[in-house]
Amino acid sequence: MYAALLRLGSRMGRGSLASSVGSSVRCIATPGNPFLEGQSKTVLETMEHTGAYPRIQNYSPVGFTISNRKVFGPICVLPFCFMQWKVMRKEDICGDALSVFALHHPRIEILVLGLGDGISRLDPSVKERLLAEGIGVEITSTPHACSTFNFLMSEGRVAAAALIPVTRAM
Repeated sequence: MYAALLRLGSRMGRGSLASSVGSSVRCIATPGNPFLEGQSKTVLETMEHTGAYPRIQNYSPVGFTISNRKVFGPICVLPFCFMQWKVMRKEDICGDALSVFALHHPRIEILVLGLGDGISRLDPSVKERLLAEGIGVEITSTPHACSTFNFLMSEGRVAAAALIPVTRAM
């Protein structure tokens, strides 16, 4: 499982590692991450499998709290894992940045995109690519995306979230 997660992390970009509710690794800090001024070490941690989905508990300008774990910067949240996302602003979102959602099994029913403080438009080709993969898309602010993801998962839906931190504390 570790090898698969590390391969997935290498696809997501240099220095990214996956994090999971199951037994796996998570990245607390990565080299070059602007959210972690001066820190440049990666910490691997085994996490206990609880059988529950990742629950987004908090968001801030520096990151998120998911299932009692702090994650810095933008993140992707899947039904049983979460990882850092190498997207700093909505203009960086492209088909390749969202390819992890098309690879997930079982297929993601709906992807909730949280684009920071407010609702904004996304390049139509990105949304079309996801719809062609059979993935529904909800584009909203990050605070609303967090609660929408939690609600969908509590209903037993196969949902995912891609979240960019807010720029100001709420």
